[in-house]
Amino acid sequence: MNRQYFLLGVIVLALTACSQAERNLYSEPPETLAPLQPESPRPSTTTATAAPTTTVAPTAVPPATDGLPFYVVAEDLPGLSFVAEATVPTVNVYSSDQLVEQTFEFANPNLSGTPLVFLVEDLNDLQAIKVLLPTRPNGSFGWINADQVRLTQHNYSIQVRLDDFAITVTDHEKTIFETTIGVARENTPTPRGRYYTTELLRPPESGTAYGPYAYGLSGYSDTFESFLGGPGQLGIHGTNEPWALGTNVSSGCVRLHNDDITYLVETLQLPLGVPVDII
Repeated sequence: MNRQYFLLGVIVLALTACSQAERNLYSEPPETLAPLQPESPRPSTTTATAAPTTTVAPTAVPPATDGLPFYVVAEDLPGLSFVAEATVPTVNVYSSDQLVEQTFEFANPNLSGTPLVFLVEDLNDLQAIKVLLPTRPNGSFGWINADQVRLTQHNYSIQVRLDDFAITVTDHEKTIFETTIGVARENTPTPRGRYYTTELLRPPESGTAYGPYAYGLSGYSDTFESFLGGPGQLGIHGTNEPWALGTNVSSGCVRLHNDDITYLVETLQLPLGVPVDII
């Protein structure tokens, strides 16, 4: 199997792939960045002296970055994603940025005890935030009230190429990891689309079909409305059949070698809210 590691520069719903995992929360949640604050102009000031009054020029404040309501330094822009982490017991989702017609509500924490997070899809202002939703149908989105969440940011992304049996992880749009994967069988295909990591599970024993870790995704199987008592949620996880990597082997999830999923969790320490494009 071809595995490449590049220089660098969590919780449980039943996932679609393979078999029932034992359910246990990962005890070390990922580190998040400090909440973002919008930049605001500083007031002009004047200084009086015995001599004629002189005006002190106001401190220059960078303009807001295009498409954002605040300034982001240029080096943080490549691959930048924002994550909305719930701060209230229930987050309401609306059909538009007017926040009038409610379409969904999500409990925080979710059923697995994981903090509820959403991947931000549009951040035109800091009141109504457009987010990708962890629900059927896949690709659902809505607007949430910024008062119910706090924003964090990161620069990671994941791409899964089903036809190539490959997964790539980038940081600031630079590849930092890629490896061979096992993908779904033809009769239980993985739905292609844009998702994000919603949770991380850690079975008590690494010898299960999930291996040592499994990331839950915001997407769901189009084949299974339920799977082994769960909702047919997609995932990225380890395996107890490493010889099957590079083939069509799963019921919908993405399988990695146990060393590789461990690397994503323990070395890269990927946070929740990482976008996952399955193509």
